[in-house]
Amino acid sequence: MIRPVITAGALLLGACGLDHSITHGADGKPEWDRRLQAAVPLGTEEAAARSLLERNGFRCEPRPARLSCDKWSHRAVVRRHWIAVLQVREGRVTEVRSSTTLIRP
Repeated sequence: MIRPVITAGALLLGACGLDHSITHGADGKPEWDRRLQAAVPLGTEEAAARSLLERNGFRCEPRPARLSCDKWSHRAVVRRHWIAVLQVREGRVTEVRSSTTLIRP
């Protein structure tokens, strides 16, 4: 009997395409709200919040009293857009707002 052999390299190649970020499975506003608020609780330092979001594929722009971040899915036909807006006072997050939409061509 011939057994298929799966190498470590094949496993790694298969895993590279998987999304393990905080947006994985957040395909609607309620789930995205829940995930973002869990990832960035009130009182989080602005720098830590920005770092976390950027590690999860977001592009962030600091603005006066807030941090605006967004991320696009990599799908070619229908794309999802996630938005995170963090209000900041004295270097700490005081409010977390989110939205997500599907963009069709």
